[in-house]
Amino acid sequence: MNTTQLDIWTSDFGAHYTERNDRELPARRGAWGHMLSDVHTSSILEVGCNVGWNLSYLRDLGRDGLAGVEPQSGAVARAKKRLPECDIRRGNAFDLPFSDASFDLVFTSGVLIHIHPDDLKAAMDEMYRVSRRYVLYVEYDAPEETSIAYRGVSDALWKRDHEAAWSTAHPDLQVVRRGHWGMVDGYDSCGWCLFEKALG
Repeated sequence: MNTTQLDIWTSDFGAHYTERNDRELPARRGAWGHMLSDVHTSSILEVGCNVGWNLSYLRDLGRDGLAGVEPQSGAVARAKKRLPECDIRRGNAFDLPFSDASFDLVFTSGVLIHIHPDDLKAAMDEMYRVSRRYVLYVEYDAPEETSIAYRGVSDALWKRDHEAAWSTAHPDLQVVRRGHWGMVDGYDSCGWCLFEKALG
């Protein structure tokens, strides 16, 4: 990842992001229940977990073996306090501190949109590496890749076709289900897709 880009999220800019977003969104529990219905897991990793709200929703839904990786130290501290039973580590999407096939499911929520196009495949490759079976994203989708200034910072947010990006990076991934979330679901118009690695 471009060092300058990563610095954005470990600086005051990232800390302000955490302050704005450290709030419960109860509707997301239902969204997660739908996305993972009939999907059996004993371990789940969130890449870019921030303060751990998504992991807390999963915990409330009875999921265990939860873990998260987050580059921002202040957010890591909050996540550890909120979820003492979870394995929360400081790190980033390009060097996940886990061995191959460590988790049944690996996911991002509002993280891939902040990764530069030149670096996107490297992040996807790491997620794929540590996933045993499933990969899921919840991101701002768009038919064409478009750079959008985020709170006055250029090269900090890209809308794109994330399903196509994943399928191009790892053609063996098979779509289990896909959909779209809106405000009623606790999201700002996000696309999502659950993939499964080809068996055998």
